[in-house]
Amino acid sequence: MLQPKSINLLENINLWLQLGNFLPHSKRVIFIPILLLGAEVLGFDLILTVPTAFELFTFILSVAMIAAMVAVALLLWRHVPRQELLLLGLFLGACMYIVILMAYQMPRMSALPSHSGLGAALSPWLIWLVVLVVSCFFTFRAITALRASLLMSALTLGGAGVIFFQMRWTGFDIAHDLITLTAAIAMIMLFVYQMARTQERSSQTDFLTGLPNRMRCYDVLDYELQRAARSNTLFAVILFDLDHFKKVNDQYGHPTGDAVLCDFANFVQQHIRRTDTLARWGGEEFILIMPGTDLASGRLKADHLRQQIKNRAFTNGIRISSSFGVTAYYMRDTNATLLERADAALYRAKANGRNCVETE
Repeated sequence: MLQPKSINLLENINLWLQLGNFLPHSKRVIFIPILLLGAEVLGFDLILTVPTAFELFTFILSVAMIAAMVAVALLLWRHVPRQELLLLGLFLGACMYIVILMAYQMPRMSALPSHSGLGAALSPWLIWLVVLVVSCFFTFRAITALRASLLMSALTLGGAGVIFFQMRWTGFDIAHDLITLTAAIAMIMLFVYQMARTQERSSQTDFLTGLPNRMRCYDVLDYELQRAARSNTLFAVILFDLDHFKKVNDQYGHPTGDAVLCDFANFVQQHIRRTDTLARWGGEEFILIMPGTDLASGRLKADHLRQQIKNRAFTNGIRISSSFGVTAYYMRDTNATLLERADAALYRAKANGRNCVETE
């Protein structure tokens, strides 16, 4: 059984990497066949090498890697939690596989690589490292992928450096080539990171208000659910929209309506904490996620916002009101159950005459 300190260390690593709990369905259905195909290719390669160059150590190592790939594919298929942690473990395991193969096979090289030959000597393993790095950016969020890639590169290249030192492959040429290879991989990571970050921002930001969009909101909810279940903390969810906003569009036109939405979003953003997340849920509907907040405090905040909104004139002097539905985290909650309660509370607020707060 893991000791509390070990558990805390794992949780801190998990938080540092910002790993999610579940992969999006679109990624999960892609990864399962890819992992099975990779295991099949590795197994087929193993079968082909057995008659000509059988080595028990590499055979056992390859079988272990195949078993790990099949096991992770099965766990993803069964939709177990901590799916991103599983894939990170598989990526790090693949790096260990590369390092162990290097340590086993490089001493058998007939001669010390020359200045022009070190890249060729390392290329079979470094190509797989680059594949793993790029795969990280297709799997995780950009910042998670960058940190995971740094871990994998440090593990692989650090292992290569230790191997060279033990084999007495030292000197300026070897050091120069190793530094050059490290810099090349770092450039690949930074380039892919910038592309992934740009794409992530555009896909998770509402183009009109600049707030996080519905997709990003689901990520935040997943994170808060994990933290609440792990740390036994609370958080509140407030779902709210602008009352009779269609009349604003009909009377003043859609450009003015859009300006009111932007003004409204900026106003609410100024009246919440930095730790809170305000997102556009859709149309004139918004959602506020408040960590460390119970139901009573969430209701108080919602009523405070309701009064502030009612008393303020927005673009072109337009006055609006809002209806609020508030809920808080309960044990074993999911995204679906939380949002269902918040939506039911908002529905009651509208049914009760609007410009009010209801809890669920």
